[in-house]
Parts: sequence; C-alpha cells; structure tokens
Amino acid sequence: MHGDIVDTLLPRFRSAGCSNASKSRADCGNADADASAMKYDPSSAESFASWGSTLMHLAMVCEEQEAKKEYLKQSIEKLDKAYSMDDRCRTQDGELACFCLGNALYFNFFLERDDSKAESHLKGAMEKFQICVQREPSNISYKQMIDQLESAHEQRRAAHEHLARLEGKSEDERKVEIRNMQKQMLESVVENNKKAVEGEPQNAVNLAELAKSMFELAMLYQRADAIKLLREALSAIQRSIDLANDSSSVWVRAVLKQALSIVVSDSEESGKFSSESKHDFDRVLIMERDLDKRNALKKERELLDATIQAWFDWIQECEGPSGAAQPKKVRLGVPKGNEQAASSSTAHTDDASGYIVLVAGALLVAGAVWWFSKKRSS
Repeated sequence: MHGDIVDTLLPRFRSAGCSNASKSRADCGNADADASAMKYDPSSAESFASWGSTLMHLAMVCEEQEAKKEYLKQSIEKLDKAYSMDDRCRTQDGELACFCLGNALYFNFFLERDDSKAESHLKGAMEKFQICVQREPSNISYKQMIDQLESAHEQRRAAHEHLARLEGKSEDERKVEIRNMQKQMLESVVENNKKAVEGEPQNAVNLAELAKSMFELAMLYQRADAIKLLREALSAIQRSIDLANDSSSVWVRAVLKQALSIVVSDSEESGKFSSESKHDFDRVLIMERDLDKRNALKKERELLDATIQAWFDWIQECEGPSGAAQPKKVRLGVPKGNEQAASSSTAHTDDASGYIVLVAGALLVAGAVWWFSKKRSS
C-alpha cells in the first residue's frame, strides 16, 4: 500500500531522457529483461549510467515493494559508479547521469521510512540537481526539480498521512484518496507553472511546461472541467509554438487535440480535433530523421492512445448511461497488429494512479527527444 501513495508522486519526477519511463507496471518483467540485455561495458561510464537509469524506472513501475526497493538500491549504486567515473557522463538517451542520480535519491526520500535516512537522500538529491543547473542553466527541468524540493518535506508528510488514512479502507475508498492526493499535487504544479509564465510570458519552454502539467491534471478531471483545462492547455502550447516552432511542442499540441477529440460532445468539433491531431503527429514523425527516435515516438503514441482511452472510459463509467457522448475509441496511433498490446496497457490503468503515471511518462519522453538530440549534436 505504501507504494500506491509514493506512485502518486511519480509524474513530477523529471526522468524524461529514458523511454523506460513510460512503461506500465505490467511491463516490469519486460523492462527487467531489457536491463539484463543492455550492452555492458565495465570501463564505460555511459554503460553504468544507462543501466542505473533503467533500474530507476524499473523501481518506479514495479508493483512488488521489496523488488521496488532493490531496483532503486541497485540504480543508485550504478549511477553513483557512473558519476564517479565521469561526473559529466550521460545515459545512452542523452540524460545527465547526475540528474538521474538526483531523481533516484529523491525517489528514495519518499520510500524511506526513517526520517534521518530520508533527509540524507534529499540532501544528496539537492546537491545533484544544483550541479545540473550549473552545467545546463537553460534546462527548465533541472530548475523545476530544485523548486519542487522546497516542498519535499510537506509532500512526504502528506504521503504518509494519506497512507495512514488508507488503513482499513476499501479498494474504492483508497482510489478516491489517491486521486485526491494526485489532484492536490498537480494543481500545485499547474499554479507554479502559471507563475513562471506570468514572470516570463515570452518564454516558450515555460508555456510548454504549463500545457503539459495542465494535460496531466485534466486526466484526473471529469468531462466539463477536463475540456476547460485542455482548452487552456491548447492555448498555452499554441503560444509556445508561435514563439518557438519546436517539434516537441507540436507533439504536445497533437496530444491535447487527441484528448479533446474524444471528450467533446460536438461531432464536428471532435472530427476537426482528430484530423488536426493526426496531422501534427505525422508532421513530427516526418521531421524526425533518426529511425530509432521515430520508432520510440510511435511507441509513445501507442501508449498515449491507450491511456487517453482509459481516461475516457473512466469518464463514461462515472457518467453512467446518461453520459453526454457516445462511446469513442482511440486508435489513431495503434497499428492493427498492436491493438492487443494497447488493450493490455489500458487494462492496467484501472487504479487511480494508472492514467497519470502513463501519460506523464509518455509526454516527458516525447518532450525531451529533440532537446537531447540537439544538445548532443551541438
């Protein structure tokens, strides 16, 4: 049960550089095989960094608590080894090992029951994030993680308070508590992003971060509130695109329009959003020349299809027979041969933390692909 509470915090762990971030819990076994199959070079800091990053994501998605702790322990060991070999090394996906290590320590801060040990993990995470900011001051993710650490104790305390309240409650009551906690956390994130935009209204990155956080929050709302928030997010991402026509922002716009296409009641508007979403997705895939990155984006889109469909199914279930729209199916990004896999992914989003972990992982990965490729090619 402790893992369920901690999992509600996963969306804001900025681990965007690795595609394993978007794996569902059901894929834990497959991801374990991926880690075992990873090319290992004992003399390569990158090898240790990539291994440690994969283990960290395994810890995040694994449902069995003892295995989660063991994966995290091994992750920290591998990332620390990579950092000691080369304090500027990156994973194979381009993520700074220093940032991955900070994320792993921050995750451990929430898992650790002992306050003194938890404090040590938090201190280590702060040190690593500060180093990342010094090395790449233009990366907003690093700054945001430092900002998030300011409320880390409050978040951890809230997590354990929620854990105590869940004792003896039914599964349905537990889901409601977890969902409420997620809403509180993401509403705070959205407000912080709004303040960042108010401070720098011409900053395209801030606008994109606001749009993504609004999308994450919309996945926890019912139809009317979700539509309102998604439209606000669409406005923010369009402003970001107008300022800097970046591929990752176009991808986020496609995601937002896809979500709106299945939740709006007007069939004409739904069709318009669906067509525009497909156009944006195709545009981004054409722009990406690297075959591996393009295939990774296709997989992320499959994940988004399944996640958005699960969210819409939940909305319809809550609305009952008198729901405002007829059932819709999201299959824009899922080739026929992969429909079964998508259905399996959807089936594992039944608990309250499912939608947000999957969606945030997909968005963060998609939003980082071009940024890291640009950094490495510059």
